[in-house]
Amino acid sequence: MKNILVPVDFSDASANALRFSFALNRHFFAKVNILHLFDVPITTGDDSELYLRNYQAYRKSYDDDLWDFVKNNRGDYHYETEVFSTSGGHYQGIVDFARKHPTDLTIIGNKGAGGLRRWMFGSVARYLLTHPPVPVLAIPEHFDKSDIKRIVLATDLSGLMPEPRLHFMKTFAENCKAELKVIHVRDRNEIKLPGEEKVLDQIKDCLGIPCETINVLPGETISIVINRYLNDHGCDLLVTIPHTHTWLDRLLIGSETRELASLIQVPIMSLPGK
Repeated sequence: MKNILVPVDFSDASANALRFSFALNRHFFAKVNILHLFDVPITTGDDSELYLRNYQAYRKSYDDDLWDFVKNNRGDYHYETEVFSTSGGHYQGIVDFARKHPTDLTIIGNKGAGGLRRWMFGSVARYLLTHPPVPVLAIPEHFDKSDIKRIVLATDLSGLMPEPRLHFMKTFAENCKAELKVIHVRDRNEIKLPGEEKVLDQIKDCLGIPCETINVLPGETISIVINRYLNDHGCDLLVTIPHTHTWLDRLLIGSETRELASLIQVPIMSLPGK
Protein backbone atom coordinates (compact mmCIF):
# COMPACT_ATOMS: atom_id res chain seq x y z
CA MET A 1 0.00 0.00 0.00
CA LYS A 2 1.84 3.08 -1.26
CA ASN A 3 -0.91 5.54 -2.27
CA ILE A 4 -4.31 6.15 -0.68
CA LEU A 5 -6.88 8.40 -2.37
CA VAL A 6 -9.50 10.21 -0.27
CA PRO A 7 -12.12 12.20 -2.25
CA VAL A 8 -13.73 14.85 -0.03
CA ASP A 9 -16.57 17.34 -0.32
CA PHE A 10 -15.99 19.06 3.07
CA SER A 11 -18.99 17.26 4.58
CA ASP A 12 -19.00 15.55 7.98
CA ALA A 13 -19.00 12.21 6.19
CA SER A 14 -15.85 12.97 4.24
CA ALA A 15 -14.22 14.43 7.37
CA ASN A 16 -14.88 11.14 9.15
CA ALA A 17 -13.49 9.19 6.18
CA LEU A 18 -10.36 11.37 6.20
CA ARG A 19 -9.83 10.84 9.93
CA PHE A 20 -10.27 7.10 9.45
CA SER A 21 -7.83 7.14 6.51
CA PHE A 22 -5.08 8.70 8.61
CA ALA A 23 -5.71 6.24 11.46
CA LEU A 24 -5.77 3.24 9.10
CA ASN A 25 -2.58 4.40 7.40
CA ARG A 26 -0.52 3.72 10.49
CA HIS A 27 -0.44 0.13 9.24
CA PHE A 28 0.88 1.12 5.79
CA PHE A 29 2.57 4.58 5.91
CA ALA A 30 1.30 5.32 2.42
CA LYS A 31 1.10 8.70 0.73
CA VAL A 32 -2.37 10.22 1.20
CA ASN A 33 -3.82 12.10 -1.77
CA ILE A 34 -6.82 14.32 -0.98
CA LEU A 35 -9.07 15.10 -3.96
CA HIS A 36 -11.88 17.62 -4.31
CA LEU A 37 -13.95 17.91 -7.49
CA PHE A 38 -15.73 21.23 -7.90
CA ASP A 39 -18.26 22.63 -10.34
CA VAL A 40 -17.02 25.46 -12.55
CA PRO A 41 -19.07 28.67 -12.13
CA ILE A 42 -21.10 29.65 -15.19
CA THR A 43 -19.42 32.51 -17.04
CA THR A 44 -20.27 34.58 -20.08
CA GLY A 45 -18.06 36.01 -22.78
CA ASP A 46 -15.28 34.54 -24.90
CA ASP A 47 -12.16 35.87 -23.14
CA SER A 48 -10.37 32.53 -22.70
CA GLU A 49 -7.32 34.06 -21.00
CA LEU A 50 -9.47 35.78 -18.36
CA TYR A 51 -11.46 32.59 -17.88
CA LEU A 52 -8.26 30.60 -17.32
CA ARG A 53 -7.00 33.12 -14.74
CA ASN A 54 -10.33 32.98 -12.92
CA TYR A 55 -10.33 29.18 -13.05
CA GLN A 56 -6.82 28.95 -11.60
CA ALA A 57 -7.75 31.36 -8.82
CA TYR A 58 -10.87 29.32 -8.11
CA ARG A 59 -8.87 26.10 -7.98
CA LYS A 60 -6.20 27.68 -5.74
CA SER A 61 -8.85 28.72 -3.23
CA TYR A 62 -10.00 25.09 -2.98
CA ASP A 63 -6.40 23.93 -2.48
CA ASP A 64 -6.17 26.27 0.49
CA ASP A 65 -9.46 24.97 1.85
CA LEU A 66 -8.24 21.39 1.44
CA TRP A 67 -5.09 22.03 3.45
CA ASP A 68 -7.20 23.53 6.24
CA PHE A 69 -9.50 20.49 6.04
CA VAL A 70 -6.52 18.14 6.34
CA LYS A 71 -5.09 20.11 9.26
CA ASN A 72 -8.39 19.86 11.14
CA ASN A 73 -8.84 16.11 10.56
CA ARG A 74 -5.43 14.44 10.48
CA GLY A 75 -5.02 14.24 14.23
CA ASP A 76 -1.46 13.49 15.30
CA TYR A 77 -0.58 11.72 12.05
CA HIS A 78 1.90 13.35 9.67
CA TYR A 79 2.17 11.20 6.57
CA GLU A 80 3.22 12.46 3.16
CA THR A 81 0.11 14.26 1.94
CA GLU A 82 -0.84 16.08 -1.25
CA VAL A 83 -4.04 17.89 -2.17
CA PHE A 84 -5.68 18.08 -5.59
CA SER A 85 -8.66 20.17 -6.66
CA THR A 86 -10.09 20.12 -10.15
CA SER A 87 -13.36 20.43 -12.01
CA GLY A 88 -15.17 17.51 -13.56
CA GLY A 89 -17.83 14.90 -13.12
CA HIS A 90 -17.83 13.41 -9.65
CA TYR A 91 -17.47 9.63 -9.97
CA GLN A 92 -15.81 9.87 -13.38
CA GLY A 93 -13.39 12.45 -12.00
CA ILE A 94 -12.45 10.05 -9.19
CA VAL A 95 -12.00 7.16 -11.65
CA ASP A 96 -9.87 9.31 -13.97
CA PHE A 97 -7.70 10.46 -11.07
CA ALA A 98 -7.18 6.88 -9.87
CA ARG A 99 -6.11 5.86 -13.37
CA LYS A 100 -3.70 8.75 -13.88
CA HIS A 101 -2.15 8.69 -10.41
CA PRO A 102 -0.83 5.58 -8.62
CA THR A 103 -3.70 4.55 -6.32
CA ASP A 104 -3.86 1.38 -4.22
CA LEU A 105 -6.99 2.19 -2.22
CA THR A 106 -9.78 4.79 -2.43
CA ILE A 107 -11.60 5.70 0.80
CA ILE A 108 -14.93 7.54 0.61
CA GLY A 109 -17.46 8.64 3.21
CA ASN A 110 -21.08 7.47 3.56
CA LYS A 111 -23.79 10.01 4.23
CA GLY A 112 -27.08 9.51 6.01
CA ALA A 113 -28.23 8.02 9.29
CA GLY A 114 -29.31 4.82 7.55
CA GLY A 115 -25.83 3.40 7.17
CA LEU A 116 -25.06 3.22 3.45
CA ARG A 117 -28.49 4.43 2.41
CA ARG A 118 -27.68 7.72 0.69
CA TRP A 119 -24.31 6.67 -0.69
CA MET A 120 -25.64 3.38 -2.00
CA PHE A 121 -28.32 5.21 -3.95
CA GLY A 122 -26.08 8.16 -4.81
CA SER A 123 -24.51 7.92 -8.23
CA VAL A 124 -20.95 8.47 -6.97
CA ALA A 125 -20.72 5.64 -4.44
CA ARG A 126 -23.00 3.31 -6.37
CA TYR A 127 -20.72 3.57 -9.37
CA LEU A 128 -17.49 3.23 -7.39
CA LEU A 129 -18.74 0.25 -5.37
CA THR A 130 -20.05 -1.63 -8.40
CA HIS A 131 -17.29 -0.58 -10.84
CA PRO A 132 -14.26 -0.11 -8.57
CA PRO A 133 -11.18 1.00 -10.58
CA VAL A 134 -9.11 0.10 -7.50
CA PRO A 135 -10.19 -1.25 -4.10
CA VAL A 136 -12.84 1.13 -2.74
CA LEU A 137 -13.53 1.41 1.01
CA ALA A 138 -16.72 3.24 2.06
CA ILE A 139 -16.89 4.49 5.66
CA PRO A 140 -20.29 5.24 7.28
CA GLU A 141 -20.58 8.77 8.59
CA HIS A 142 -21.08 7.63 12.18
CA PHE A 143 -18.56 4.78 12.19
CA ASP A 144 -16.34 5.83 15.07
CA LYS A 145 -13.81 3.00 15.25
CA SER A 146 -10.24 3.86 14.32
CA ASP A 147 -9.23 0.36 13.26
CA ILE A 148 -10.32 -2.81 11.49
CA LYS A 149 -10.06 -6.02 13.54
CA ARG A 150 -12.48 -8.49 11.91
CA ILE A 151 -13.05 -8.70 8.16
CA VAL A 152 -15.64 -10.74 6.25
CA LEU A 153 -15.23 -11.47 2.54
CA ALA A 154 -18.61 -12.43 1.04
CA THR A 155 -18.49 -14.54 -2.11
CA ASP A 156 -21.18 -16.14 -4.28
CA LEU A 157 -18.88 -18.96 -5.53
CA SER A 158 -19.99 -18.19 -9.09
CA GLY A 159 -16.44 -18.35 -10.44
CA LEU A 160 -12.78 -18.14 -9.60
CA MET A 161 -11.83 -14.81 -8.06
CA PRO A 162 -8.86 -12.80 -9.36
CA GLU A 163 -5.94 -14.04 -7.27
CA PRO A 164 -4.33 -10.56 -7.03
CA ARG A 165 -7.53 -9.44 -5.23
CA LEU A 166 -7.30 -12.33 -2.79
CA HIS A 167 -3.64 -11.58 -2.13
CA PHE A 168 -4.52 -7.90 -1.63
CA MET A 169 -7.18 -8.90 0.90
CA LYS A 170 -4.82 -11.25 2.73
CA THR A 171 -2.06 -8.62 2.91
CA PHE A 172 -4.54 -5.93 3.98
CA ALA A 173 -5.78 -8.12 6.85
CA GLU A 174 -2.26 -9.08 7.89
CA ASN A 175 -1.09 -5.46 7.99
CA CYS A 176 -4.14 -4.47 10.04
CA LYS A 177 -3.60 -7.53 12.27
CA ALA A 178 -7.24 -8.35 11.55
CA GLU A 179 -9.01 -11.70 11.54
CA LEU A 180 -10.25 -12.63 8.06
CA LYS A 181 -13.30 -14.81 7.40
CA VAL A 182 -14.92 -15.89 4.12
CA ILE A 183 -18.64 -16.65 3.86
CA HIS A 184 -21.05 -17.75 1.18
CA VAL A 185 -24.74 -17.09 1.83
CA ARG A 186 -26.71 -19.64 -0.17
CA ASP A 187 -30.15 -18.46 -1.26
CA ARG A 188 -33.07 -20.87 -1.04
CA ASN A 189 -33.46 -20.92 -4.84
CA GLU A 190 -29.76 -21.10 -5.57
CA ILE A 191 -28.51 -24.11 -7.53
CA LYS A 192 -25.09 -25.48 -6.63
CA LEU A 193 -22.75 -24.82 -9.54
CA PRO A 194 -20.29 -27.44 -10.81
CA GLY A 195 -17.30 -25.12 -10.37
CA GLU A 196 -17.90 -24.28 -6.71
CA GLU A 197 -15.35 -26.81 -5.42
CA LYS A 198 -12.61 -25.12 -7.46
CA VAL A 199 -13.52 -21.75 -5.94
CA LEU A 200 -13.49 -23.22 -2.43
CA ASP A 201 -10.06 -24.74 -3.09
CA GLN A 202 -8.80 -21.41 -4.44
CA ILE A 203 -9.95 -19.57 -1.32
CA LYS A 204 -8.28 -22.09 0.96
CA ASP A 205 -5.05 -22.07 -1.07
CA CYS A 206 -4.79 -18.29 -1.38
CA LEU A 207 -6.12 -17.19 2.00
CA GLY A 208 -5.35 -20.27 4.09
CA ILE A 209 -8.87 -20.37 5.52
CA PRO A 210 -12.03 -22.29 4.58
CA CYS A 211 -15.20 -20.68 3.27
CA GLU A 212 -18.20 -20.95 5.58
CA THR A 213 -21.53 -21.60 3.83
CA ILE A 214 -24.69 -20.20 5.47
CA ASN A 215 -28.16 -21.13 4.22
CA VAL A 216 -30.95 -18.58 4.03
CA LEU A 217 -33.85 -19.83 6.14
CA PRO A 218 -37.54 -19.30 5.37
CA GLY A 219 -38.56 -15.74 6.15
CA GLU A 220 -34.98 -14.47 5.81
CA THR A 221 -33.10 -12.66 3.06
CA ILE A 222 -29.44 -12.57 2.12
CA SER A 223 -29.24 -9.07 3.61
CA ILE A 224 -30.56 -10.24 6.97
CA VAL A 225 -28.17 -13.20 7.08
CA ILE A 226 -25.13 -11.06 6.23
CA ASN A 227 -26.05 -8.39 8.76
CA ARG A 228 -26.63 -10.99 11.49
CA TYR A 229 -23.27 -12.56 10.77
CA LEU A 230 -21.53 -9.18 10.98
CA ASN A 231 -23.19 -8.44 14.32
CA ASP A 232 -22.73 -11.90 15.83
CA HIS A 233 -19.01 -11.96 15.02
CA GLY A 234 -18.28 -8.30 15.80
CA CYS A 235 -17.06 -7.63 12.27
CA ASP A 236 -15.70 -4.22 11.25
CA LEU A 237 -15.59 -4.59 7.46
CA LEU A 238 -17.60 -6.34 4.73
CA VAL A 239 -15.72 -7.05 1.49
CA THR A 240 -17.25 -7.93 -1.90
CA ILE A 241 -15.92 -8.57 -5.40
CA PRO A 242 -18.78 -7.53 -7.73
CA HIS A 243 -19.62 -9.76 -10.69
CA THR A 244 -22.26 -9.45 -13.39
CA HIS A 245 -25.73 -10.80 -12.58
CA THR A 246 -25.00 -12.16 -9.10
CA TRP A 247 -26.59 -11.57 -5.73
CA LEU A 248 -23.62 -9.39 -4.82
CA ASP A 249 -24.71 -6.98 -7.53
CA ARG A 250 -28.29 -7.14 -6.27
CA LEU A 251 -27.05 -6.22 -2.81
CA LEU A 252 -25.33 -3.15 -4.23
CA ILE A 253 -27.64 -1.91 -6.99
CA GLY A 254 -30.74 -4.06 -7.11
CA SER A 255 -33.85 -4.90 -5.15
CA GLU A 256 -32.08 -5.84 -1.91
CA THR A 257 -30.05 -2.64 -1.67
CA ARG A 258 -32.64 -0.77 0.35
CA GLU A 259 -32.81 -3.50 2.97
CA LEU A 260 -29.05 -3.94 3.27
CA ALA A 261 -28.55 -0.18 3.42
CA SER A 262 -30.93 0.08 6.35
CA LEU A 263 -29.19 -2.75 8.22
CA ILE A 264 -25.44 -2.63 7.79
CA GLN A 265 -23.53 -0.17 9.96
CA VAL A 266 -19.93 -1.10 9.15
CA PRO A 267 -17.65 -0.11 6.26
CA ILE A 268 -17.85 -1.98 2.98
CA MET A 269 -14.93 -2.60 0.62
CA SER A 270 -15.39 -3.43 -3.05
CA LEU A 271 -12.53 -5.03 -4.97
CA PRO A 272 -12.17 -4.84 -8.77
CA GLY A 273 -13.42 -7.97 -10.47
CA LYS A 274 -10.92 -7.67 -13.32
